[in-house]
Amino acid sequence: MIPGILTVMDVDKKVRFSPGYFISFLIIGIPAFGWLVGFDFGGKTSVETMAIIFAKIGAFGGMTMFAWSLILSGRYKIFDWLFGGLDKMYGAHRFFGTFSVVLLVIHPLALTIARIPVSGTGALRMWLAFNSTALVLGMISLYGLIGFVVWSISAKKTKHETFVKVHRVLGFLFIIGALHAFMAGSVLQASVAVYWYMLILSGLATLTFVHYSLFSDILHPHYRYKISSVKNLPGGVWDIRLKPKQRIINFLPGQFVYLSFSSLPESGYHPFSIASGKRSSELQFFIKELGDLTESFKQLKAGQLVKIKGPYGGFTFDDKSHDKQLWIAGGIGITPFLSKARSFTYTKQWPAVELIYTTKNKYEAFAFRELDHIQTCCKPFNVTLIHETKFGRKSLHDLSEHFGGLEDYAIYLCGPPAMLAIYLKQAEELGIRDQVHFEEFSYN
Repeated sequence: MIPGILTVMDVDKKVRFSPGYFISFLIIGIPAFGWLVGFDFGGKTSVETMAIIFAKIGAFGGMTMFAWSLILSGRYKIFDWLFGGLDKMYGAHRFFGTFSVVLLVIHPLALTIARIPVSGTGALRMWLAFNSTALVLGMISLYGLIGFVVWSISAKKTKHETFVKVHRVLGFLFIIGALHAFMAGSVLQASVAVYWYMLILSGLATLTFVHYSLFSDILHPHYRYKISSVKNLPGGVWDIRLKPKQRIINFLPGQFVYLSFSSLPESGYHPFSIASGKRSSELQFFIKELGDLTESFKQLKAGQLVKIKGPYGGFTFDDKSHDKQLWIAGGIGITPFLSKARSFTYTKQWPAVELIYTTKNKYEAFAFRELDHIQTCCKPFNVTLIHETKFGRKSLHDLSEHFGGLEDYAIYLCGPPAMLAIYLKQAEELGIRDQVHFEEFSYN
């Protein structure tokens, strides 16, 4: 897994729907449906009727999407299961966060259109109205969201720490927008049931924001570890080992945690896959030097404090519907596979595993010697090392031909986003997309 952060406005990635999305749309759609059922459209023109419908759907849909996006950001463990992994959950968080802004902008636009037949050009005054606290709060929230959208599109190379701080503003904008909705009276006018539904959902979103963003370290306990060793390996890879100061984190091979290095200027939490085996009290991480945070790892020293949150992730090799497993690792993507392979010693039964370990050259294959030793002790585990500069990258079509078909294999992928995209496309072509498991994070 590659260290990652996802942005609300990052909409260039495909969204793959899962049970979590169906539950999300149900939660989001209930208030608008409740309003449509109970609203009296009598005496209104067709233009007014359509404008009001769009305005209310924009208001209820936008507010509930915004609230749900904040709730998803809490990284509750149940979302791992509903969406098939934390990366997919963040995709949903990004999806609903993005479209909540669209709907919230539609709300005042549609209201303006609905008022034009009565007020004419005077309907435009609502965009700069200061005659009520409710309207002022609505403008602050709306213009703040628009400003955030503009900033997030233009600030592509912003540091992670800066983005996190700016991202927290969204929580305050939601609270301001919710106050606008309840003070304006439109929520209460819908029905008592809708009012309480929106109040509970808004309360949960606010509590999640306070708990996981404003007071995360205070209200969301973390594990305290200290650095036992730091090594710089060939290929720009850091080998970092941590020992617990108090509690030991309980994880499954393939999972990841969020690390915060207290001694570094950029001390926010970043996700990294665990390389340690299941029963190891020491945590080991192999981290590729890719951005501002990893470039500062040269400042790390033994004894320094590291805070840990987790574990997270559904990349846990628990597919029971296939007799065999095919693991494909690209470069630093070997980390979760190494964790599972190291755990074979303590596992009574496991399926036949074929690991394809791809690196640019032999110097970057830092884990191969240990994996080679594991395969001599733990059958039927087999590892094949492929150097891309010499042999190229093997496609799923090549592997299907080599293994006589892949229908019996659960396929696990971990590596750079470009590699994942290629293999997922090939899996679609072979009709085995549902057999593929992966988690994707990207961080600059």
